[in-house]
This record gives sequence, structure tokens and C-alpha cells, in this order.
Amino acid sequence: MTLEEKERQRFINKMVSNARAIISNQVAIPLGVYKMNQIIGWLEPYKEANDIDVSIFRDYDLNVDELPIGTERLQWNIEKLIEFENEFDEVNLTYKADILRTCRKLIDAYGKTASDDSNKKDE
Repeated sequence: MTLEEKERQRFINKMVSNARAIISNQVAIPLGVYKMNQIIGWLEPYKEANDIDVSIFRDYDLNVDELPIGTERLQWNIEKLIEFENEFDEVNLTYKADILRTCRKLIDAYGKTASDDSNKKDE
């Protein structure tokens, strides 16, 4: 495996791990999507024609761009934050099913490879 292939596989492993965290609710969707978009950016130079369409993560992020995510929420007025929660709920209703479906596709397509690679490290 070339250095480039190893680097691509490392990012794919991170993507699969994050997809699992999103589906299992180990990470909230806004933060999971934020992280997924970072990983997708890292994978951009290694993109292949047959890769899974991950545009749903970018679309979601564009719709919550103005809303506070993560620890920045601690600095907001609670009443304003509650208003933002209503907006989050609407965006989540619109995108959540497609985000979960895409996460499952990523796990199904790349998860076995990620598991195989980690097993090779143990050998």
C-alpha cells in the first residue's frame, strides 16, 4: 500500500468511526456533521469517482451555520438558545433521516475495510 493509499484509508477509518458515533448517538448530529465535514475535506484530494455522495453533511451544515454549536452555547442567553433549539429541531427533522442513511452507507461500504485494517495492526 502506498503512502497516499494509507493516508486515504486513515481518513476513511475516521469517517466510519464518526458515522458510527452519529448513528449510536455517541455524538450529537450537529457536532458529528461538523466533524464529518472536516474529514470529508481531508479526503477531497483522494476522492474517487465511485465514492458515496456525502453532500447531505454540507447541506445540513449550511442550514445550521448561524446556530450555536458545542461549548459556544454556554455563552448564550438561555432564552435565545431555546429559540435556536426550535430552529435546530426543524433542521434535524428535515435532514436527520438522510444523514443516518448516509452514515449507514459509509459504514456498509467502508466499515469492513476499516475493521480489516485494524485487525492487521493487531497481527
